[in-house]
Amino acid sequence: MKPLNRLPDRFNYAEVYLTLDCNLGCGYCINKESGVEKREELTSQQWAEALNKIDFGDVAITLGGGEPTLHPGFFDLVDRLDNIDLLTNLQFDVDEFIDRVDPQKFSTSDIPFFHPIRASYHPSQMDKDDTLSRVKKLRDNGFNVGLFGVMHPHQINDNMEMSFLSQREGIPFYTKDFLGRIGTQMFGYFKYPEGVDGNPKDAECRTRELLIAPDGDIHRCHRDLYHNENPIGNVTQDFKLEGGGLDKFRPCNNYGNCNPCDVKAKTNKYLNNVECQVEIK
Repeated sequence: MKPLNRLPDRFNYAEVYLTLDCNLGCGYCINKESGVEKREELTSQQWAEALNKIDFGDVAITLGGGEPTLHPGFFDLVDRLDNIDLLTNLQFDVDEFIDRVDPQKFSTSDIPFFHPIRASYHPSQMDKDDTLSRVKKLRDNGFNVGLFGVMHPHQINDNMEMSFLSQREGIPFYTKDFLGRIGTQMFGYFKYPEGVDGNPKDAECRTRELLIAPDGDIHRCHRDLYHNENPIGNVTQDFKLEGGGLDKFRPCNNYGNCNPCDVKAKTNKYLNNVECQVEIK
């Protein structure tokens, strides 16, 4: 199918939230903290038809959630797409995954520490040995998997232990910042700290990421996606990504109540520069 739409060149990320359901119950879950509710979900056929009309350039289609493998059409959708990444907690049938998914479906990169399957490790919900066993089985069957632990203040020791165990098994283990508030203290490193100060104010912002909710709605930020507010289009309908679509600054009166993911400082897709999901003025 010939692509009918093009992702703007300055974009470096595209995530499809197949479902907001999750099979874990982490107390620090940023989705639950944002008040996420179950959303209508596109079918695998709807997703495939919509996504295959977009020219993503060299940007991979990241399948996320929630836990994306919970979507009933997950395997069918993977069959219909190419150049994908996966964000997962690994709580799926690994043998079925290996049997039904071609490792060549996933994106590749010359960057030494790039992993198209990025698995999150949650100590309170996941067994260390079982997690390592799952990663090893996937690795041994041709999948490039990186394991990531959230540096919540209450699980630093767990992450240190998992780092040691992973290194012993030759498994890449990384930590990522905990984003959120504990008591009065906000954790995280932010390009726009006023975005999470809890005091709403007016601003103008534009995104450099394509964020698509389970129902196909396109949102300019995680805050709007999780709250199911202010969609700027739907991926199943005629919507121009370039120019007036996602490329322009839009007014916002929720600056101050941003989702931390939107205003944090983070590396770009080439791992060679610090950027932010949004630009704010």
